[in-house]
Amino acid sequence: MLRYVKHCAMGLIGGLLLTFFVTPSFAAVKAVETFVDSTWANEIYYIASLSGYYGQNSGYDDITVRITAVDEYTLYINGNLIGSDNDWKTVETYTANLAGSKTINIAVKVTNHGFGVGNGLVVDVQAGSDLIGTTTKFRESSIVKGSYVFIPVAWYTYDNTVKTAIGASDADWYKIDANYFNDTTRINKMKKAMSGSMGDLDYDFNPNVEVIAGYLSTNVDVGSTTGGGISLRKLEGENLAYGKPSDEVKITDGDLKIGFEWQSSALGSSKYVDLGQIYRVNAITLFTGGDNPQTYPLYSPRGYSVEISLDEYRWEEIGVIHEVGITNADAGAFDNYTIDFPPEWARYVRFKITETRINQPRVGEMMVFGQGYILAAKYESQWMDMGDPTSIKNFDRITWEGDVPNGTLITIQTRTKNGADGFASAWSDPISAKSFKFMSPEPATHLQYRVNFSTEDFGRTPRFKRLSVSYSKTDQPVASAFGYITPNRVAMGADSTYTYVLAYKLNAGQDIKNVQIAVPGYSTINYAYSSDLGANLDIDTAASYSTIDTLSVVFTNSVKDTKAGAADTLYINFNTKLYKSSHVFDAQITNSNGNDGAGPVKVWENTTLGSNIVVISSILKSVLTDVKAVPKVFTPNSDGKNDYAVIEFTLAKVQTKVKIKIFSTAGSLVATICDEDLGARRYEIGGNYAGAKNLPGYWDGKDEDGDMVPPGIYVYQVIADTDSGNITENGTIVVAY
Repeated sequence: MLRYVKHCAMGLIGGLLLTFFVTPSFAAVKAVETFVDSTWANEIYYIASLSGYYGQNSGYDDITVRITAVDEYTLYINGNLIGSDNDWKTVETYTANLAGSKTINIAVKVTNHGFGVGNGLVVDVQAGSDLIGTTTKFRESSIVKGSYVFIPVAWYTYDNTVKTAIGASDADWYKIDANYFNDTTRINKMKKAMSGSMGDLDYDFNPNVEVIAGYLSTNVDVGSTTGGGISLRKLEGENLAYGKPSDEVKITDGDLKIGFEWQSSALGSSKYVDLGQIYRVNAITLFTGGDNPQTYPLYSPRGYSVEISLDEYRWEEIGVIHEVGITNADAGAFDNYTIDFPPEWARYVRFKITETRINQPRVGEMMVFGQGYILAAKYESQWMDMGDPTSIKNFDRITWEGDVPNGTLITIQTRTKNGADGFASAWSDPISAKSFKFMSPEPATHLQYRVNFSTEDFGRTPRFKRLSVSYSKTDQPVASAFGYITPNRVAMGADSTYTYVLAYKLNAGQDIKNVQIAVPGYSTINYAYSSDLGANLDIDTAASYSTIDTLSVVFTNSVKDTKAGAADTLYINFNTKLYKSSHVFDAQITNSNGNDGAGPVKVWENTTLGSNIVVISSILKSVLTDVKAVPKVFTPNSDGKNDYAVIEFTLAKVQTKVKIKIFSTAGSLVATICDEDLGARRYEIGGNYAGAKNLPGYWDGKDEDGDMVPPGIYVYQVIADTDSGNITENGTIVVAY
């Protein structure tokens, strides 16, 4: 029988093994190192095929390009490398001869290091009399020599992951040909550029040129927040209506050429889009359908209004434009026309035709823009080897810094692999604490982390600043370790016998002193068998222990290799009870030197031979059972004997809020000794009163004010708050002196 010790973390921790066996001989940290990640270079690729009026007619010879980007860029024009720079505060000017080409194919690779000076690219092209460059608009038209001409200005972006997915190799991604933008698969993998931002530049670009940005497929913004770091992406510049449900799909499909035309009088008619969730919207833009600028003055509406709604029933008009093409002559004219308005909360947005021309309006696209941040996103780091890709490491603790305003959340996950091409573990559970013990499988050579961002308020974003990893490359307990549990199905609440099977390999000088197993309740060990020795191992019963979530097995003599590096197996046999639907029997290993002070090594799951998950084969009828006071009578007189009692109980099937109250026989409340979320398991003393103080049912005989209650009979009440209502069990307990 193992001794029982205090349980220091109740309820939600479950299978997390937060303690490890330590003896004075190795308590000091020896060679634990720290790796810090505080810059996140992300590469965004920009593509555009530009042509102005004069270029379409006679082609371009010499052109001038002015460019800068946050933080570095490499510029290609018509497949040729033109230049690069790493100072966003300077604007470089390049000239190129296109030998009569009618298009200017521009490709720019931008690297942002997350320093906090923005996220964006600006390109200003002067080609003869044509002034074109970066913009978030899908097209432009203007009057040239008395005729409307169409000028394509669309910019697309994709990150390195998508670049690989579309089949464009690192060597030729920037080589744009005539079919580049006709490849539907490729275009679907890209994203249209959005509004960007960067610090103040002492340079005046063409006023029609905008700063644009492309974002990682994870939708996080690297480097735009003041002070640097990673945050949720801003909504500014994104068409919130694109691809969303509407009563006319052609106006939200992104195709400006086809357009939607009313079959009857459009005056007073409207079309709406469901944005899918509530946004803070501040602008709507309509485009005239078709690709012939000559027809735009005939088919654009003369005027329209914008209405918004939260519920699709009550609508509010918030803006109107009259005399389209005249009042907005310098901002879209007949091509596109925008109504700006003070930000308002809305899920449904519609436009209503208030004035028509002779021809029925033809709408090519409806765009809705907003303010604030997206609600959730994630960032995944690159695989990190801490500068040493071959050494196996024991990762100890993750610590991160960041700003988390009220209503926002950041959680961290990790995963590992052994070797550059090794199998990657599953992501660990998300943890919001800013410092926590590492919980991914080890030993490992590489580590990757994921940052999950979320907000309940579009006006707020959390910000992730840096992450530190403490680890050790020395004194590893094992070269490899894989484990699984058997059996994998048991009856709920039954006293079941389990065997944890640990396959491991030891290199010279390595050993196993302590194995910890995440258990669903107090456990008793039966034996530990070694295939290397062909015999049971001696267990140090004085040092071994069990809590309600950890079984710690300490060997009298540490396990060493006797077969020159051959793989061996440990079989640890024990008994415990399972009261929830499933449990993960994770395990951790510590050697006789305390793993260099870097904490225990979490064992990989042996998915080839089995699983570390056990599920139930039958369910108990009651959620709350086996409620009793232990002992029934206690004497809280501080004499060290029988000074406190525990209200023991079993919580089955669910994790829920549990309250334990003490009442006088007259019915008045004496004390509330538990009010917390608890997981499904048996909450009992387990034969050791010294460990009882941290149990939820512990009572030291004091009332709500901390005063000792008079002797007598008291009534205890255990309440489990379930989906089907409160379940209550009562009993009596006696205080005597």
